[in-house]
Amino acid sequence: MKTAVRGMRWVCGALAVAAVSTSVARGDGDRIALKHAIGCALFENQAGWRGQYNLGNNLAAMLESALFETGRFVIVDRQQLAHIIREQDLAASGRAAPARDAAQTGAIRPARYLARGTITEVEESQRGADGGVRIRGVRVGGGRARAQITAVIALVDTTTGEIIAQERVTGHAGRTRVSLGLSRRGVSGDLAAFSRTPIGEAAQDVIGQAVELISQRMDDVPFEGAVVQVSQSGQVIINRGSEFGVQPGQELVMAEEGEQLIDPDTGAILGRDEGRTIGRLRVARVQENIAFCDVIDGDPQPARGTRVTR
Repeated sequence: MKTAVRGMRWVCGALAVAAVSTSVARGDGDRIALKHAIGCALFENQAGWRGQYNLGNNLAAMLESALFETGRFVIVDRQQLAHIIREQDLAASGRAAPARDAAQTGAIRPARYLARGTITEVEESQRGADGGVRIRGVRVGGGRARAQITAVIALVDTTTGEIIAQERVTGHAGRTRVSLGLSRRGVSGDLAAFSRTPIGEAAQDVIGQAVELISQRMDDVPFEGAVVQVSQSGQVIINRGSEFGVQPGQELVMAEEGEQLIDPDTGAILGRDEGRTIGRLRVARVQENIAFCDVIDGDPQPARGTRVTR
């Protein structure tokens, strides 16, 4: 029995990344996955389910936390954006004490990609409540409620509005064996309590599938940055650092900005033509938001804004 209890404690304390097969590769500099900025919108609840917990808000918070835990993304807060803007407006109004580094306007980081979800079906059923054993208030085995949630998960390119990935997933209570999306600092106790309910377990299963879908799709998206300036020592400074997974030793390509391709019939942005490659860089040292690179070959004085890719 003690062995079983220890195993249950381990399972309940595991992180989301343990359930996701698409984890960040670790090893030499070329194998470290570079990150992308992504925001998470609140889930729309079209299923009409009402209960003790706000299902749409909780799923969005769990998805944001689970994506953060993978270590593969830079998470840009979109759920509290209205509060952030109000604080910036207060600071700019002159009614708040002046502060040089607090609540500045014009500095909110844009997210190229936005993850969103729509809850379409929620089912709950109750079977016999006899039997089983209760561990720390959670019944294991025996009778219990059953639940499942169906949601449509979408990944949207915020530049074009194009849906680049979409999938209908169904989560079942009891199918996910680890606690998803609950480790990020600031996650409320209410969300942790929700995760232990049958509906919460089904939500975790949905989130596990959503993270896998998003991670797999983002594998196909190329890393991009830009030249900020060339330092006095001749190193090229780019606008991506350790926060985006950049590490010393990685090699990057500098290229001119290709011409934007516009559909002549609809006016839709189709993408960009590949710009001319003008040189290669090797990352020398990294700070959180920038990296200093040595020019391996090509233009030693690239213009500000020159694209940098893998």
